[in-house]
Amino acid sequence: MGLGRWLRKVLGGRQPRQEMVPFFDPDVGRVVRIPASELRPGTMQVRLQGTDEVVWVLAEQVEPGDIKHGEFDEGVRDFIRSIQAAFTEPHPLSFEEWEDGFRRDANPEQEIARWWHAANVYTAFTAEEPDAARRYDVYRCVITCLANDRSAVWYVLRPEALRRAEAERVVDRFFGKRA
Repeated sequence: MGLGRWLRKVLGGRQPRQEMVPFFDPDVGRVVRIPASELRPGTMQVRLQGTDEVVWVLAEQVEPGDIKHGEFDEGVRDFIRSIQAAFTEPHPLSFEEWEDGFRRDANPEQEIARWWHAANVYTAFTAEEPDAARRYDVYRCVITCLANDRSAVWYVLRPEALRRAEAERVVDRFFGKRA
């Protein structure tokens, strides 16, 4: 064994290079790069205003925008009601709160369609599930998918009641693979 191999063996060798991701640090008011392994559940990707850069932020940092749209017609409101009904247990908002949130979106029809899809995925995996912790994990999977690209989901999704393979089926269904 050569000296170099011996030193790597004794000292543990080179550490694998960690992937660095852009993260908006509110304390310094700018984007910094952090190891992806430091992202935690509840972190989400957003596109910064005035730039095309997609960065990670803590969900609690995101503030609701101003209302941009008037009240929706009854057809759209029916979709919102179905979203509200699906998420009553894990995310108990009133119909008015749901509608208000969608009225703040730049493209409410697209956002309502995304949430309606999320509600269908959630319902498909929880309709027959008796365990509340497992239902909540399905919700966490769906919300993480809503807030992130498929490639970024596993940076921040850490199932607690579901096995990884079960959570992967939820993620696959959300992103278009039948589970």
